[in-house]
Amino acid sequence: MCDTGEQSTLLASTPSSSTSGCLSNDESSDDHLLPSSLAAEELQLALNKEATEEELQKAINRCKDLVLESSQCSLERKWLVRHLIELRLRLQECREAMVDPQHPRNKSSGVSRRTVRGHHLNLQPLLRSTSSKYCDHCTGTIWSVVQAWYECEDCGYACHHKCLSQIIRECAHVVASERGGYELEICPEEGLSAQKYLCAECGSPLPLNKEWTEARRCDYSGLYYCTACHWGSSAVVPARVVHNWDLTPQPVSQASLQQLRVTANRPLLNLEKLNPRLFSFVHELSLVRRLRQELYGMRKYLSVCRNANEDHLLWKYVEAPHLIETPELYSLQDLVDTHSGELPSKLHTTIDVFTKHIKVNCEICRGRGHICEICSNDEVLFPFDAAAVICNECNAVLHKSCFNRKNNRCPKCVRLEHRKEQQLDEIDKIEE
Repeated sequence: MCDTGEQSTLLASTPSSSTSGCLSNDESSDDHLLPSSLAAEELQLALNKEATEEELQKAINRCKDLVLESSQCSLERKWLVRHLIELRLRLQECREAMVDPQHPRNKSSGVSRRTVRGHHLNLQPLLRSTSSKYCDHCTGTIWSVVQAWYECEDCGYACHHKCLSQIIRECAHVVASERGGYELEICPEEGLSAQKYLCAECGSPLPLNKEWTEARRCDYSGLYYCTACHWGSSAVVPARVVHNWDLTPQPVSQASLQQLRVTANRPLLNLEKLNPRLFSFVHELSLVRRLRQELYGMRKYLSVCRNANEDHLLWKYVEAPHLIETPELYSLQDLVDTHSGELPSKLHTTIDVFTKHIKVNCEICRGRGHICEICSNDEVLFPFDAAAVICNECNAVLHKSCFNRKNNRCPKCVRLEHRKEQQLDEIDKIEE
């Protein structure tokens, strides 16, 4: 899909409007520091994370008094309001820990990793980030400064500790691995009646005559979801790219978004089989195919070259191994980068480096070159050269222009046929 904070050109996720938090994530880091005028109140405001329930309650009451005493719109009041929210959340966490022995706040529980519906959920440290994050189950804001929360290491699913037992969504990594490919039908919609007017994920009703509810369609799966399971996020849909070369982000559900994130860099699309005509209509795609075929030919030289292996040349300049190992397969990110022009630029750079090694720097690779038998030119030919052609019968490497001039007749094949005829004639003479 895959780090969830990357691939902004491929996937865009925006939380539901109903889950907007009180704290803006574009605040400067200085706003989170204790104002100097409140330094004397530090002990009474329970800034340490290990405060008891009684200490937190006293800190909340003191914070309320300070809010009323501070000036409107001042830095002190802004900080106090924010801290008051954090104190209340910490108090709630403290009370939950008292009734739940498995709560992460209880150090003796040892619960830092959970496995639920295929998710490998790791307990996240407090104060890890001040940016807004939302629970994938309840859509509520995760106050990472004070609340215990988990995140799946495979698909990025995030949730509060209290929501662990209520998780419905299967891990996107598991779903993608079992499915083995993309949905390649454009928006395979069946309609709300086929879903019995229920959300495709959580099963909540989707009545059409209520102003406060909204049935949202996922362009990837064609199913309808409630606002808690479909946040209005957008992503590039593989089916639209393969059939129409349409890379416009479409609205998708959170489940589909996580699946697309997990599989974004996996080579799952064989365009030669799915839509071969696409190469004739999209110049950039045709260019990428040619460049990848050149790299595939170079790989055969570099993989057996001692000098290239010592320098790790193959993997130093190739971020995705499938680009040179399986040139017929593409990942969704490859197609997005092709459309933006980023991938052709990277491939050109890689080819320049590999060509310099094979033709100039390395005597071993240069010694494995070929001489055209037709023109006997001193120029050393390589199978991956644009001006070269490889005989399908004997694998001889010749100039393309020379080969065409000889009516596609390879001199080596002619020589081998003549030798074979002579051997047959000698056998016939011996038998006579």
